[in-house]
Amino acid sequence: MTKKKILIVDDDPGILAMLQLMLRLEGFEVIVCDESPAVVDTIATQKPDLVLLDAMMPGLDGIQVLNAMRARELPNKPPVLLFTGNSNEAYLKMAMQSGASGLLAKPFVKEELLYQLQKFLNKS
Repeated sequence: MTKKKILIVDDDPGILAMLQLMLRLEGFEVIVCDESPAVVDTIATQKPDLVLLDAMMPGLDGIQVLNAMRARELPNKPPVLLFTGNSNEAYLKMAMQSGASGLLAKPFVKEELLYQLQKFLNKS
């Protein structure tokens, strides 16, 4: 059985390292991207099974990344789990309308993250 490939997108090196280690220990193949403008190209070349995307980053924010993904003809359009500290209902609605498959509130616990990952990976 091949490992599911997850792309983690965050500008915080500490969060990237923590998520990368946690997900590798859970048996996932992990790719990291710390620059939001490079996300769509990384998806096109690496073909992840799921994208774990931080909502607030310099450059493009999570919604702008989702819009760029929608605008580009990607052969592989993986589910995107957007993690955010913003609980504003209008923002959450906009994120879902922009193509987020799901939302994960920061700070999150490992069990909730793994539950959400399995939920979306089992759909694909």
